[in-house]
Amino acid sequence: MCYTFLMNQQPYILFLLSSARVLQLRDGTGIPTGFWAEELVVPWNLLKNSGWTLSIGTLDGSIPIVDPESLDPANLNHDLQKASELAKQITCIPELEHPVSLQSLQAGQLDLMQGVFIPGGNGPLMDLAKSVDVARLLQHCRDHHKVLATLCHGSAALLATAHDHSDPPFSGNPVTCFSAAEEAATALAGRWPYTLEEHLRNAGFLVSVGESWQSHVVDDAQILSGQNPASAATLTEAFIQRLFFQTNKEKQQ
Repeated sequence: MCYTFLMNQQPYILFLLSSARVLQLRDGTGIPTGFWAEELVVPWNLLKNSGWTLSIGTLDGSIPIVDPESLDPANLNHDLQKASELAKQITCIPELEHPVSLQSLQAGQLDLMQGVFIPGGNGPLMDLAKSVDVARLLQHCRDHHKVLATLCHGSAALLATAHDHSDPPFSGNPVTCFSAAEEAATALAGRWPYTLEEHLRNAGFLVSVGESWQSHVVDDAQILSGQNPASAATLTEAFIQRLFFQTNKEKQQ
């Protein structure tokens, strides 16, 4: 497995993706899942064009897959060209074939990490939300002032807790996520394994949601979050600004 960013001792941004293949629905059935194409492609390109070294990680180093629903033109306002371009862009991210194992990241590797970006798709509901290793990563971000952003159902990662089942590391902070209203307007209405907005509120987060399908970003001092795919660009721009602010601050110290 290639760890170019580690071998070169370069600061990097970690994209944490779900490696879940199946979304277990409330009625007991399962459907294919993965990461949401637009929520990876848009932030990835913006960050890469800004000069950042990027890496992809999953819980155990498994290769993540794209949610087929995210490439269905019906879910992209019937934009065939957009669906084709997203599929093409995904093939231009070779790092997807060589993900880092989150479980194996050591202290020195975490120190090189400047920020974490967690895209959505329905997969995070299955694995990231229940991972002790995700809780460890989030705690590191909190303790060492690493820039953190979650997008759409990627905010499910914020539910992760440690072995002692203490509160999630960022519990109490303002966040947003794919809203209950948006979930109710999809083909999975009434079948979602759980309502993320409700679970985040129950875990102590201050959840703010905007108009369905429109960009909505919560810019908190400790965590940045976006509501849906339409929020991807705005969230990433805020993430980039926070990264530059943080790195400049560190240089001055």
